[in-house]
Amino acid sequence: MLKNISLRKKFLLFVILPTLLVGLYYAFWASDMYVSEARFSLRGPEGGGSTDLLAIFGQGGGSTTADAYVVQDYIRSMGLLNTLDSELKLRSHYQSSAADIFTRLASDASAEKFHSYFQKVVQVMFDPASGIFTLKIRAYTPEMARSLGQAILEQSEQLVNRLRDRALQDALSLAHTEMASAEKRVSETRETLKQFRQHSDLLNPQAAAGSLLAILSNLEGEAVKARTEMAEARSYMREDSAQVVALQARIAALEGQIVAEKSRLTGTDQRVLNDVMADYERLMVEREFAEKLYVSALTSLEAARIRAEGKSRYLVAFSPPTLPDESVWPRRPSSTLLAFGGATLLFGIVSLMIAAIREHAGF
Repeated sequence: MLKNISLRKKFLLFVILPTLLVGLYYAFWASDMYVSEARFSLRGPEGGGSTDLLAIFGQGGGSTTADAYVVQDYIRSMGLLNTLDSELKLRSHYQSSAADIFTRLASDASAEKFHSYFQKVVQVMFDPASGIFTLKIRAYTPEMARSLGQAILEQSEQLVNRLRDRALQDALSLAHTEMASAEKRVSETRETLKQFRQHSDLLNPQAAAGSLLAILSNLEGEAVKARTEMAEARSYMREDSAQVVALQARIAALEGQIVAEKSRLTGTDQRVLNDVMADYERLMVEREFAEKLYVSALTSLEAARIRAEGKSRYLVAFSPPTLPDESVWPRRPSSTLLAFGGATLLFGIVSLMIAAIREHAGF
């Protein structure tokens, strides 16, 4: 039967009629949808002292591209859809009976179909060259379109903040642990040194040793002077003279004092200054090492904080979601022309295939 229909009638039947039906659908039946558009980007810290310190520690801010793709995938995710649905009742809005059956969400749509529908009405595009996101939302009312855009931006900003806080926490966790250990070690060494001073009754054994050495030096000087005087006196006095006897007694007293002082410094008693000095120097070395370790941990903590801040990201919406004044979707004239073009192309391809088959079959 189709063989006897002229090409003109076929064109009217398979191209003009479908195009007319599509045109009538868009003209009288297709529901209006409003489009809200927003633009935003991810930014990191710029300038300031942090940049200088990052250079000192050999660190720099990383690219935001990876974080940007995370945000893009999050906006398309089912997790975000569930959050938005509980907040804005999206399923009820897009299943509205006032909308035509071709654009609205089916009343029995599964979670997967709802997600697929959501990805059609919410489009997010990211330009890696400029780092700018373009977000477009379609809804049956202007208010819903803008509210949905605002909610998406809020949830995306919360995601960026969570990523930033988690990165900061991970970066600082080890540094804080090392810092606490260093603080504990400094505190313990200082307490040990305090108890040592109380036990030895010496505030500064080094100063005490210095004073003792000065006393010994003076005593030995006095002893040398007394021996010289006695040698001089013996040259013209008898051994039992009063001056010689006095010098001998003085020399004996000085030598006894020197022996006593030396025994305090190097004697065998456990509390002699020599042993005290050895313990004190060991404690001082431990305290110095603990304090250097504390300074190193403090530096590492600051470096970790700077690295984390240098990699942090902030969502900046420089063009917030708009409130549409009029419906721009569907694009009725362009959609009708597209239907006409598609029908014409399909008609031509099928006609050529039929002609080739007939020629090959010899009809």
